[in-house]
Amino acid sequence: MRISSLAVGDELLDGRAVDTHGPWLSERIVEHGCIHVEHRVLPDELDAIAGAIRGLAGDCDLLLVTGGLGPTSDDLTREALALACGTELVEDPGARRRLEERYSARGRVPGPGNLRQAMRPADAACLENQQGTAPGILASLGATRVVLLPGPPHEMQPMYREHVLPMLDGEPRESSSVQSFGIAESDAAERLGELADRDRIPLVCFKVSDSVVRADVHGPGAATVSEAIRECWHPFAFGGGEDTLASVTLELLRSRGATVVVAESCTGGLLGGGLTSVPGSSSVFLGGFLTYSNHLKHQLLGIPEEVIERHGAVSRDVALMMAMESARRLGATFGLSTTGIAGPDGGSEEKPCGTVWIGLCDASGTQPRMSARRFRFPGSRDQVRDRTMKAALQLLRLHLLGEEATLLWEQS
Repeated sequence: MRISSLAVGDELLDGRAVDTHGPWLSERIVEHGCIHVEHRVLPDELDAIAGAIRGLAGDCDLLLVTGGLGPTSDDLTREALALACGTELVEDPGARRRLEERYSARGRVPGPGNLRQAMRPADAACLENQQGTAPGILASLGATRVVLLPGPPHEMQPMYREHVLPMLDGEPRESSSVQSFGIAESDAAERLGELADRDRIPLVCFKVSDSVVRADVHGPGAATVSEAIRECWHPFAFGGGEDTLASVTLELLRSRGATVVVAESCTGGLLGGGLTSVPGSSSVFLGGFLTYSNHLKHQLLGIPEEVIERHGAVSRDVALMMAMESARRLGATFGLSTTGIAGPDGGSEEKPCGTVWIGLCDASGTQPRMSARRFRFPGSRDQVRDRTMKAALQLLRLHLLGEEATLLWEQS
């Protein structure tokens, strides 16, 4: 099956948002044995959208269009589909009823803009949206089926699985993924040796995103090759394509009946936010301290002012005390701390921007065991903070597994 896709929205072309639908759809289309012919991005312009629908429909079996189904005047995708099909818009009784029921449950009444979302081309059908107010639309243009899906990913992705996936007639391709953190891309590739040869089946493809090195394996035997890659990347490999460092670390803690707390300075809540992004994290993650200033490091964690004055807030001693005191004061099995200079200002010759200390306290025994590791992370402020968060989780994961490893950007 040949499939094309079209993402609609001014914000995708003027820098206000990044088009994530194209890559997401490509991955799922290909993994189900179909061909992703083309992906386009267009502004909210009626004639341009209608023309693209007509043009793309002539070279594919299925056309997926995302965005432009909202209640505002610039949401023109349903009108564009009607124009492309040469028909008029009509109100769908079922869609209107569901819309009114949804608003009634919230004690509200849908306005004229909301009721526009119940409109569809006369020869089309509405597709129910369990996550939002904008139904999808299924139409035919010649021999091509056209599916309109809402733009928000939390609405579009479930609707793809419910309504589009059953339409695909390709043979699902065997595929598997391995993710790692703390190893350079070049080192990761060298460790694989002939597994990374481009003429091999299954094929191994590399991707680096937000400091995570990922290998996607496609073709017969993908699972076996993925397991070999995990061994080559040990102990840096932390999971498959749907895993995160937070999710796998929390699962390790849960399996041991352990808890964790954080004391954050340079990450400013990013570490706690990463942990709480995982459903069910409350059974393991208790909370923490956001001690961005030296005053709060002293007031909330009891770190002596003379220690901060002598060693500086970005130091081994402070990182250790932050981790230890957070675990002790909140009664957790483990404490993680971050203190550093994210930049772009504030660095010095002795402690340049990107210098970070990560502390770990293991209070599982009769006496707490503590360690602190120093890093020099390159990149922007956001990159330094993100890498700090991931490194802290990786260090805790390795500690739980009893593994020793020097992470990328770590300094002795």
